[in-house]
Amino acid sequence: MRILLVEDSDPLADLFRVQLYRLGQHELVQAGSKKRGLELYKPGAFDVVFIDMGLEGIQDRGLEIIREIKAQAPQQRVGVLSSNDLQDMVRQSRQAGAEFYMVKPFTMEGLKIVLEGDRAVMKTYRPDIGEGRILVL
Repeated sequence: MRILLVEDSDPLADLFRVQLYRLGQHELVQAGSKKRGLELYKPGAFDVVFIDMGLEGIQDRGLEIIREIKAQAPQQRVGVLSSNDLQDMVRQSRQAGAEFYMVKPFTMEGLKIVLEGDRAVMKTYRPDIGEGRILVL
């Protein structure tokens, strides 16, 4: 699976990379800014795109990226990584076209479920810890 991660936190991107490695054969391309993420994004080039909502210190920067990607490729699987799970942000993400909203810190099991893309399983997933929830949008 080819994955684009738009995330400006190197420690989180490293964790994401390690978890992907443990889950199997995945290719990860990382961008640390909105500009770089949109430069790297090409319709059909990625199976799924994960976007940090608070990229570059701007609370809703991820919404801009989701909208731009969906304008190019409405069918693209795209979702959010965020420590902010306020209902308004979740609602705005859904309206922009996000398929899922993963709450940081996420679990490897949660990441695997999102990669598999089974919306029913994503909806019922509840980690053993109070973190790492997935909201299906």
